[in-house]
Amino acid sequence: MHFQVQHSPVFSTLEITLEQDEFVVAQPNSMLTMTSGVKIAAHIGRGSSDESSVRGDSETAGVEHGTGANASPTPKNVTVPQKPPRKHSLSSGFKSLVGGESFFTAEFRAKSDDEQVVLAPESYGDIVVLEIAEESGFYLTRGSYLANAGPTHIRTTYGGLKGLMSKKGLFLMHASGTGHVFCQSYGSVVHRELAADETIYVDNRFMVAFSDSVSYQLVKATESIRDSLMSGEGLINRYTGPGHVYYQTRGKPSGGFLSALLDAFF
Repeated sequence: MHFQVQHSPVFSTLEITLEQDEFVVAQPNSMLTMTSGVKIAAHIGRGSSDESSVRGDSETAGVEHGTGANASPTPKNVTVPQKPPRKHSLSSGFKSLVGGESFFTAEFRAKSDDEQVVLAPESYGDIVVLEIAEESGFYLTRGSYLANAGPTHIRTTYGGLKGLMSKKGLFLMHASGTGHVFCQSYGSVVHRELAADETIYVDNRFMVAFSDSVSYQLVKATESIRDSLMSGEGLINRYTGPGHVYYQTRGKPSGGFLSALLDAFF
């Protein structure tokens, strides 16, 4: 499997070349083009791509990173399942909904070698490539998920009142396992690697993804409540390392009062 981010950072697309039986799972309605040897299947929710939930054997395939803005030229080897994930249920679909994503996902599977699918995010912005390892996962904020490849497991976690007040919603998506997760953004994406106990403050609307080793806390923008409110900043998130944070340079425009209300709670 080979993937490459092209046309970044504003009109980014994700170009993926698949060998026979390799597949990628993506948000519905994200396909821009595909070759004739790609088969599409719809699933409820995201389920699991773990090898334990896959029928048949798996093989190790070389995954080559393209030369796009967020890609690495160094080839990597990951285990690519030979059959689609089977753990899909209504509850998985509803969890995806409350996490800010679609009820369904689309699976693009190659029927022969050198097949290609190109994905395009719905927003004008960059695409972030997250490399998931056994020892390090990522939290994805609402609406940032685009696709995933390899034996990754994506689930919806409860963010509690902290998530609600920080405008991330009551639920976050957590990606674990091994493989790659692709995130969409609004505007360009800035990547910061935080050392242990290193801190950065990010306005809540701009966060895309952060390592699960990074702790975050909802705080006032300044010590004074008056200054926090009158400056327009209010409450912001404080992220403390170690780990990686990815934030976008623009906030997605609001869809109105009802949309803002739903975004706040879900």
